[in-house]
Amino acid sequence: MSEDRATGGVVAVLNDLIFETKIRSTARTLGIDITVVRSVAAFDTDPGGIRPSLLIVDLNTASVEAVAAGKGLTPRPYVVAFVSHVDQELTKQAAEAGADQVMPRSRFTVELPRILQTHCTPA
Repeated sequence: MSEDRATGGVVAVLNDLIFETKIRSTARTLGIDITVVRSVAAFDTDPGGIRPSLLIVDLNTASVEAVAAGKGLTPRPYVVAFVSHVDQELTKQAAEAGADQVMPRSRFTVELPRILQTHCTPA
């Protein structure tokens, strides 16, 4: 992990309870702290009292603004956005907003454990 990134947990911006459960469960298994927020407005304060090393954004339930807001946090977290594979416009917008990775939902599901282990420090 590079020095411009925080060491810590993950903040996920999403409203999908199935993905929330999947992310929470995987993070818990790996001993990684997670905070789930519902909107970009949560970045007006320090979400969950942590400085995340990883920001996960569900583009189908959160706005692309969450990607840009995450990139504005100091220190800057690694930003992974996921989206329906058919939504190429959101994929493009997230990349333009500065997401480090944008991937289809199915790939995100498979790669979630590796993403968490690579970019987060266990609690």
